[in-house]
Parts: sequence; structure tokens; C-alpha cells
Amino acid sequence: MILIALLLSVLALDRAEDLREAARRGDLERAKALLAEGVPVDAKNRYGATALFFAADKGHLPLIQLLIERGASTEVSDTFYGMTPLVRAIDRGHEQSAIFLLKHALASGHLSRESFDEILEESKSSGRAEVVRFLESTAPPAPASEAPPERIDLASLAGRYRNEETGEVFAVETMGEGLVIRLGEKTTALEAKAAREFALEGGAGSVAFGGRGGMVEYASLRRGSETKSFRPIEEGEIVGGDGTIAESSTNLRPEAAAPAPWPSFRGPNGSGIADGQRIPLEWDSAAKRNVRFATPIEGFSVSSPIVWGNRIIVLSAVSGASDRTFRTGLYGDVTPIDDLSEHRWLLYALDTRDGRIVWTRELERRKPGTKRHSKSSQANATPATDGKRIVSLLGSTGFLYCHDFEGNLLWKKEIGVLNSGWFYDPDYQWGHSSSPILYDGRVIVQADVHGSSFIAAYDLQNGNEVWQTARDGEIPTFATPTVFRGPTGDELVTNGTRIRGYDPKTGALLWHLGPNSEIPVGSPVATSDLIYVTAGYPPIKPIYAIRPGSRGDLALPEGVDRSEALAWSKTRGGTYIPSPLVYRGYFYTNENNGLLVCYDAATGEIVYRARIGGTGGSYAASPIASDGRLYFTTEEGETFVVQAGPTYRLLAKNRVEGVVLSTPAASDGLLVVRTLDHVYGIANP
Repeated sequence: MILIALLLSVLALDRAEDLREAARRGDLERAKALLAEGVPVDAKNRYGATALFFAADKGHLPLIQLLIERGASTEVSDTFYGMTPLVRAIDRGHEQSAIFLLKHALASGHLSRESFDEILEESKSSGRAEVVRFLESTAPPAPASEAPPERIDLASLAGRYRNEETGEVFAVETMGEGLVIRLGEKTTALEAKAAREFALEGGAGSVAFGGRGGMVEYASLRRGSETKSFRPIEEGEIVGGDGTIAESSTNLRPEAAAPAPWPSFRGPNGSGIADGQRIPLEWDSAAKRNVRFATPIEGFSVSSPIVWGNRIIVLSAVSGASDRTFRTGLYGDVTPIDDLSEHRWLLYALDTRDGRIVWTRELERRKPGTKRHSKSSQANATPATDGKRIVSLLGSTGFLYCHDFEGNLLWKKEIGVLNSGWFYDPDYQWGHSSSPILYDGRVIVQADVHGSSFIAAYDLQNGNEVWQTARDGEIPTFATPTVFRGPTGDELVTNGTRIRGYDPKTGALLWHLGPNSEIPVGSPVATSDLIYVTAGYPPIKPIYAIRPGSRGDLALPEGVDRSEALAWSKTRGGTYIPSPLVYRGYFYTNENNGLLVCYDAATGEIVYRARIGGTGGSYAASPIASDGRLYFTTEEGETFVVQAGPTYRLLAKNRVEGVVLSTPAASDGLLVVRTLDHVYGIANP
């Protein structure tokens, strides 16, 4: 009986997802049939979103009308973003659908005067002319009588907050059953107005706290007509870095070591470290200073370069529609680029000495199986090599390719189109980006996708599958795995909504750890004694320092930050896109906006916190380290060089022309910087 009940429960979930899928597609007849079969109209997914959310997101007005007619609630908010179907319709610009939902909300008394006014102002600022005309011609709801605000854990709001532009700091503390705010020398009581909104005593202003997934990610402080945004400060932070380049930095002369390859994403075992490789401190492409070459590449890609011997290997994708739509900067638009024209995927080999293209191979010519994000390409994954074979992965074609160093195809293996995208809705395709890695004659691929996620190993000699392990419950993630090698045994470590360790020889699960972000992007980093994993998206932005050799469920009890399995951990401080760096006893993270935090790698204690270069910017490339220096590259093509160690010290500011999301490669005196469509070779004379 228990088994039957479980099967019925699974079938019910599947039918509810069928209804949400019909809403996405605007399939009115399918939705009617499912509702007639008894599928609940307000059945929710794991984020609390119902079919009405997805119909509103796509602007399918007849389906919205059907769902409302069958009793769908317009009041429900999803549990992650706090969105309603009405908000989603307005945000997506579906004005007729938004007006229908507004009429329903007004008629049912479910739209407050406050929400009415907010929607009107937002619609004005975003150019929703039809919604504005409707609201301005409609009598607003009467102001609601004062109601007690929703109860919230006030302690979760306590802490210090900093404005990044001015450096201003305020503190929020619990006092009795309420909160106070300390602004300079003045302490002011806060009066609750809503769950996370408070008025300053005496009508001096207000403060509101916000964030996704239940997190407190920011605070907005209003005093008079001025509103400023503040971010939470980690306890013990020391803030530094004013953008001034340290004197005498050019006198640093690193010691040379034997040339070492950069064989995969972030170099040897994904470490990002290139000691002894004598890469330059300073360069400028406009002035042609220390630029050995700048080779144009057809198409564009965010795949990173690799180097072995005198060869640089890069991937590119060429749109048949010549669509080069690409957006840099800090934004949260989830809408993919709708270019499914026939593409060509190209593999290039360049000479490290002069940037000359030695050979080019067309891997595939077809329509891609998925769309891409506006900060992505149709060639995202970085190739990997052992010096004899070059392995490339194209998620949107669903194939692995293996070539020799002369460009001859050795084998091609179909693994299925990898549809990775917004966890909330599979229609929002962003492109698979986890790169293949090589381990003991095997190619390992992490495929976290909508549907059935898996991790698998393939024979490097012939492409035959060696093992495949399902990643149950995993949604799209974008990190590249790494392997820890040590006395406790080798461990294949993956970042995901659950962090996992596998036996790389068999694919057997060894341990798992949560909680984690919903969109893990940064790759794990392994040292001789610890494995570091971070993520920077709600509902938690953790940092974990994991001791190898652990087994089973490594989750910590609430309020505990270390254990036998974890040397230390933090529930916030993890970063979103750039992977972390562990170098000479320190652990470094840099956020998308260039906020650099240095930790003691052994203890997790914060050593300093600085804004890289003393300025803003947007970062997607991961940092690398070489000869006592840290290299941080912005999307705008600037690279800031910072001294490694316990004191922030800016050594140089450099630039290439073009957009950079790829992580640079370093080998034998050459720094390889990949823009969307050029490969730069940076070297001292």
C-alpha cells in the first residue's frame, strides 16, 4: 500500500508539471483536459509557482483567463523571488495579460492601495503605456486600515551594512522585542511597517531589507528624499584598496621554472596557479606594449583558452544569422537569445610564438539544440588536453569530440543535448558551460540539466562510456568538477545544489553536502589537505572547506560552522560567477562587482576586504595566480594585478580591447587572454 501511495504521489506531481508545461506553451486544450482530469489548478512547483505564473510569463491571455475561471489564485507569491503572476506579466511586458490580472485583482479586492501605487509608478518608469492608461483611468482601492506586519525573525536583520559608493556604515541591533539602528553616533528605534520594512523613529526616514530565497542581500535606507543601498558586512571585515598602484611594483622579477602546460579550465587541476611561468606584470594592447600578438577568431565564444607546448587551443561558434547579441555588466535578465539558426563550431590551434593559426577544424554544422544566455555563447566549455589528445564538449550539439595535435578527429561521442538554464523555468535556456576534465585516461563530464542530470566518464582512447551516475534531484548548474588526489583516496568533487564527492574510478557517491545556492557556477578547488567549494546565489551563499576522506552526509547542524568533515564554513560570502582561488595559505573570492575578500585558508578568518582597483566593474573570468601575484580580469578587458598575501596592494592595471569572460591561461612566459573574438598573447620582450 505504501508503494502504491508513493507511485500515485509521483504521478500526481507529473500531472501537475504537465499543467504548468501546458501553461508555458499556451496549450489551451491540453490545460482543459488536465483540469478535467482533476489536476489542481494551483498545484505548485518546488518554488511555489503555479500554472498561472507561467501563463503570465508568456502572456498567454486565453490560458490566463481559463485558469482564473477555474479558480487559480492571483495572490500567491513564489517562495524564491516573491513574485506574483501579475508582477511577472508586467515585468515581461505582456500588457493585455497584466491588465486582465489587474482587473481581476481589483474586482476581488486583492490589490492594496500600496500595490496599486507601486505598479503605477513601476509601469511609468518601464514604459508600460497601456497599463499606465488603465490604472490612471481606474479608481484606486481605498487605503487599508493599519494591520500588524507579518512576524519575522528580527535577529536575521541584525548586523552591519555598508554603502559601497560612499563607505557609509550603519548597524542594526535587537533591543528588547524590537530593532534599533545606529547611524554614526545616533541610535534610533525602528517601527515595524511590514515584514522587512521599518520607519525610523520620529519620521526621520525608513529602512527596508530585501533579498531572494529568504536571504537578506541588501538594505535600502531612506532619509528625506535620498535613498541609498547597503550590503551586509561580514563580521571582522577590514576594508581597503583605493585604486592606487603601489610604487616600485615594476621591479618585481619572478624566478623562472620549467615551462608548464595549462591543460584545462583554470590550468593544472583547475587550480588557477602558474608559478614560475614568468607572465608579465604590465601590458597595454592599445599601445602594443608587451603584446606579442592579437589574433582574430571567427565567430565568438566565452570558452577559455588552454596551452600545451607551443600550441594554444580555443573553441568558437559562428551564427548563421550573424547574431552577436551580447550584454556585459551586472544585471539579472533571464531571457535567452533566440538564435537557433544553423551554426558552425570551430576548433583552432594557434602558435604561442606569433599567434599564427596553425589549423582550424569544423566540429559541427547544424542548428543548436538550445538557446543561449545574453552573457553566454554556443561554445562555453573549455577544451582539455593531455598533450596528445584534445577533448571538446559542445552542450548544444550533444557531442564530445577528440582530436590529436595535428587536428585529426580521433573519435566523436554523442551524449545528448545538454539543456541548462534558469532553474525556475526550462524554457529559459542559457547554455551548458561545465568543462570536461581528464583523469587517468578518462574524460569526465558533469551534465546538470533540465530533466535527468548525470556525471559520466568516457575512455580517452575511444570515447566509450566507462561509467555514468545519475545526479538525482539536481537542476541546471554550471561549475566544472575537480579531482582531489591524496592519501585518503582520489575524490571527484562537483558543485551543485548539493555538493558531492564521487569515486572518479567508478562514479560511486562518497559524500554529499548542503545546503547550497540554486545556481552554482564557481568550480571547486582542491589543495593538499582541503577542498573548497563556494556559491553566490540565494537561498544561501556558502563557503565550505571540506576535509578529504569524509563519507556520507556532511551537512552541519544549524548554528554550527565546522565539524570533523568541515575545517570551516560560512553561510554567506560565497561568490556567484568567478571561481575562488587558494594560493600560498590564503583563500580569495571576488564577487561579480569586484569585491575581493582574502581569508586565512586554514581557519576562514577574514584577513582583508577590498574593491579591486578601487573601482567598480563586472567580473566573470576567474582569478589566476602566478609568482606572488593575483590577476583579476573584468568583462571590459581590464586586468588588475594584486600582490598575494595578507595586505591588499595593487601592482598594475592593464587592458586589452574587447569583452573578456574567459579565464586567462598562463604558460612559459605567455599570458593568453581570450576576448569574445580575439586571442591575445601577452609576454615580456
